[in-house]
Amino acid sequence: MLPLVSIVIPCYKAELWIGEAIRSALNQSYSPVEVIVVDDGSTDRSLEVIKSFGDKIRWETGPNRGGDCARNCGLALSTGEYIQFRDADDYLLPGKIERQMQVFSKGR
Repeated sequence: MLPLVSIVIPCYKAELWIGEAIRSALNQSYSPVEVIVVDDGSTDRSLEVIKSFGDKIRWETGPNRGGDCARNCGLALSTGEYIQFRDADDYLLPGKIERQMQVFSKGR
């Protein structure tokens, strides 16, 4: 069985980018992955975009406490053996996690 990779995305006022960031995480050629998005008190439509992904992702929201707190929250929610952090305006190429896990598996 392959190890689970948690992709953690903190988000603050990123409604223009967060949808594509989530899609790029969901469209990885590697499986299994879990996508965790932590909305850090956004006042734009970020949370609405996040919720539109339904049960394909895990998400949480709370008051604005900064990116470090959002990352720590995502880390606490993750269940993966490996963690991939991405910002809300970053996108993953489809084979990124797969290539990374190939390298990790050689070191085991």
